[in-house]
Amino acid sequence: MSAPVTLSSGPISAVVEPAFGGRVTAFRHAGTDLFAPVADNGSRDLAAPASCGCFPLVPWSNRIRDARLTLGGETVVLPVTEPSAGHAIHGHGLRRAWQAESDGATAHLHYAHAAGAEGWPWSYRAAQVIRVDDRGMTMILSVTNTADTAMPAGLGLHPYFPRTPGTRITLPVETAWPPVEAEKFPAAGGQPLPEGRDRWEARPVQLGLDQGFGGWAGTVRIAWPERGMALTMAGKGPLEHLIVYTPTHRDYFCVEPVTHAIDAANLAENQGVEGTGHRVLEPMEELSVSLTFMVEVI
Repeated sequence: MSAPVTLSSGPISAVVEPAFGGRVTAFRHAGTDLFAPVADNGSRDLAAPASCGCFPLVPWSNRIRDARLTLGGETVVLPVTEPSAGHAIHGHGLRRAWQAESDGATAHLHYAHAAGAEGWPWSYRAAQVIRVDDRGMTMILSVTNTADTAMPAGLGLHPYFPRTPGTRITLPVETAWPPVEAEKFPAAGGQPLPEGRDRWEARPVQLGLDQGFGGWAGTVRIAWPERGMALTMAGKGPLEHLIVYTPTHRDYFCVEPVTHAIDAANLAENQGVEGTGHRVLEPMEELSVSLTFMVEVI
């Protein structure tokens, strides 16, 4: 199945588009959008995927500097997928057509990556399970190394949330991984949060961020008081980092639970930075995470 899939249970509904990067293009409670939806303009270009909804990050999250990945002293040159900056970004999953099966409340999606495709030397399998019930939605994402050598791997999910004047966010993290000047990359490990930001309790969305945070406690709560809605995002598995993107010129923001820091492999392998979340999977080893979005009427 490659056609869009609608999942529903009670007031909860979601639209999953397997052919458009396995993305959840809409997530709603009684018709109210909880993700900023993908515009229904007919454009589903995998070469330049549009923003919004929620897409899978596999087999890495965020950016790899200069599209060059170091592992065991060897350099892997990847295609540049962020042409404006010369980096590789967000892995392969959002640019792939996934295969899917659905029973109306749960969708199972998967694809197989051949060794060498898109410059990635390893073969792997990626899978998603997306399930709704009358309280919200759960997304499970996994990757299995099917190559005969060890493979670096990371996972994450990239939801876009509506930003309203009253939006408040509670974001318990322990460290900040600030980018260096105008770059998108941290130069070192996690740093203590600035004073006053140590808990991020029910605060307005801080605009202008595009960076990582570490030591995530596993939950994020977003409230839209003027809409009478709130959403708690709860992660399981090694989702120890968050990427927070809050553009000043958009009516959305992103809080992305991920397994590793931005450019984790290069930070760990080249600079010996600790706490990056950099992982290497042995042949047939699996990495899996899950994220549940629990809806509240307030």
